[in-house]
Amino acid sequence: MELNKLRRVKSRNLKVITATLLSSVIAAPAFAQETDDTIEEVIVTAKSIKASQMAAIEAKRMTDNVADVISADAIGRFPDQNLADALGRVPGVSIERDQGQARYISFRGAPKRYTTTSFDGIEVPGVENGRIPRFDAYPAVITSQVIANKAITADMPGESVSGYIDVKTFSPSDIEGWSLSLEGGVGEQDLGGGDIHRVNGRVSFSNDRFGLVLYGSENMREQVTDNREPEYTGSEGALVPDVISFRNYLLRREDEAYGGAAEFYFDNGARVFIRSLNTQFTDLEERNQWNFYFDDAPAQTGNLDEVGVRRYLQDGKYTNETDVNTIGADFSVAQWDVEVSYSQIETFSDTFLPIPLLLGGSVSNAFYDIGDGKDPTLTFDENLADLSYPLPLLVDAIGTLDTETDQFKFDISRANNWGELKAGFKYDSRDAKGGGAPLATVTNGLVTVDYQPEETPLWDTDLNNSIGGYYADNKGIYELLQLDGKQRSDFPEDERLEIEETIISAYIMQTVDMDWGNIIFGVRVEDTDYETKGSRLEGQALVPLSVSKDYTNVLPNAHVNWDVADDHKLRLSFSTGISRPTYIEARAAASINEVFQSVSGGNPNLKEETSWGLDAAWEWYFDEASLLSVTAFYRSIDNVIAESNERVLGSVYSDLAEPGELWDLSAYGNGKDGKLQGLELAFTGRLDNYIEGFFSGFGIEANLTLIDSEYTTPSGLKFDLPGQSDTTFNASLFYEDYGFSARVSYRYRDAWLDETETAGVFGLAQGVYWDAQKRIDLSIRYDLEPLIGQNVSVFLDANNLTDEKDLRYTGESWNPNQIESYGRRYVVGVRYNL
Repeated sequence: MELNKLRRVKSRNLKVITATLLSSVIAAPAFAQETDDTIEEVIVTAKSIKASQMAAIEAKRMTDNVADVISADAIGRFPDQNLADALGRVPGVSIERDQGQARYISFRGAPKRYTTTSFDGIEVPGVENGRIPRFDAYPAVITSQVIANKAITADMPGESVSGYIDVKTFSPSDIEGWSLSLEGGVGEQDLGGGDIHRVNGRVSFSNDRFGLVLYGSENMREQVTDNREPEYTGSEGALVPDVISFRNYLLRREDEAYGGAAEFYFDNGARVFIRSLNTQFTDLEERNQWNFYFDDAPAQTGNLDEVGVRRYLQDGKYTNETDVNTIGADFSVAQWDVEVSYSQIETFSDTFLPIPLLLGGSVSNAFYDIGDGKDPTLTFDENLADLSYPLPLLVDAIGTLDTETDQFKFDISRANNWGELKAGFKYDSRDAKGGGAPLATVTNGLVTVDYQPEETPLWDTDLNNSIGGYYADNKGIYELLQLDGKQRSDFPEDERLEIEETIISAYIMQTVDMDWGNIIFGVRVEDTDYETKGSRLEGQALVPLSVSKDYTNVLPNAHVNWDVADDHKLRLSFSTGISRPTYIEARAAASINEVFQSVSGGNPNLKEETSWGLDAAWEWYFDEASLLSVTAFYRSIDNVIAESNERVLGSVYSDLAEPGELWDLSAYGNGKDGKLQGLELAFTGRLDNYIEGFFSGFGIEANLTLIDSEYTTPSGLKFDLPGQSDTTFNASLFYEDYGFSARVSYRYRDAWLDETETAGVFGLAQGVYWDAQKRIDLSIRYDLEPLIGQNVSVFLDANNLTDEKDLRYTGESWNPNQIESYGRRYVVGVRYNL
């Protein structure tokens, strides 16, 4: 009889040992039991969901702050495509989607820029705007563990008002010897029948001297997104149309990630390592769009003799990339443990949308009906393919940001009479260049190519297509434009972006070990020095303008972790943090109008947002792989940044301004009185802790977050913080036994403010909101090892089972301004582990 061997896990950190060991167990060993000279073989089948829950819960229990942990196997057990999807199942985290796919997260109801992200402890600038992390380029499978820190300790980045997410990639020493993991899947997006392909792989080797891991991931999905984007005026039950935009997108989205690490181990316990992670997200987007303009529409339903028409075509490309390359070492000197690393980081984001814009068209005898404002109807006498447009233009929408970062980190720690003393230093130098702010629209001249295809297939849509919208050959059209001499436009000078930023930080923190737990207190100091370049007018000539600013922030924090009992833990935390202006907000580049004494652009004199906050958490580890927790939090935020109209010295931008003369700056300003408070409840429970038999395989994971926020704009208006939903809820009912596991997951978040700047700039009393969203997903796994003797499993992932559509509205939900439909998604595949 042959016995399976449990994989041994190497690590120098007890917390990582516990978490990784539990999550890497795939099959438990067989046990031989001898009784009265008779040997009976008992096969014990491990439960992977349980192992991943135990890993995550134990890692959470061992943290020294308020945090949530996601293990690698937990990510694999959900149908999550990227890290945003995976993080959206954490208490207090909600997802913001783009055309149905997770892109951003809102951490505890805060704006996206209030969250910082790192890979293996190396902080990565936000790929968007220098501050905003995007997660659509990060496949979920590249991670071994994700730690969502909610209360910030002194050794974490100070720019973490709402939270700090540390993504752990795979280490060679996670598994001793050889290891191989492969996954492949295919599927379909049902609206339009788009193809989906998924390929992931990882191989590693580790012994006492050397370790190597290589991994890669490629995902591709094609889909149709069908949009209606109306502009209505009037009141509830009495809306009339101003503009109705019928849009249909053909998308091909690809994300890929490649990386690895090599480690060298020495007899004295020292380690030298090199790591590399390279990710890229590409969105190829064809748009077909007609806008209809209504002049004095009389009611919700009616006829008009004529309605104006514009047609938009597009063959666009969005790209964002993140490259992180690190070399480092950890070793001991005297009684000090030392960790040192140097990283080169580059983030790149680029958008190029060449849009043939056909103006001056019209249709006659138009009948419209917006009784259902979410699915407006419009018919007319003409065939869309027969319309002519007197003024055909090419408009380029462009935006780029390339940020190169050099980062040096040095951390030391040692045990002392109280517990552990830790200190560190970080030098972070960033050079950002680009333009578009974030998108520039540049007229690229008249268009002379013929747009009419021989065939005009009708749209794939879940909404009505009363106008007869059809697909054009967008790629062919753009190729004709290139042959006609059209090239990508350059950025306007007033929308160029160039910023050099240096952040130097140092911290010291002490852990005081007590019989009942520990106390951690520390302080972090961050000095920020940045220079932004733009232009100013001297006479009629633009000359270079450079604006510099320097500020220092002192950020204390303190944490108490009290083991009330073996299975009860109480945490209390005080944290401080900052949020620096994004690069677009702080840029010096601006459009200058001397006649009207006005400027439109960035505001390099913005203050950083500052915050302090409290967290209180109670955690009850009431059984194996089981948890009940309650967390309350509060954040006070000052200098909240929002779009506004400011009064600034005109002499900064033009030599025609009189000394002390104030000009109007349409840019960004600092609001005040920001607050964010909420309550998080989380529960994980399993029936196999209490009963046996078939029903013992059932369990549930659920969390509920209730949040309230508010701030005052520079113009004095009060709003919720952008991205804040009052209620977020996740629930997952799962079953696992006999090699079979399945999860049905439900996610809900209610309405949230999307574009506060609309109200801030134009003085509107209403903002633009996304309506409540819900999703039902399904994942099924089956282990084939008992049948074929190899560690192989098959899976099915299904997303958006109820075919939900997303709605955005102005002020109130009865006034929609965007309805977005994209359908369900299905993927089937196989996984192999060695």
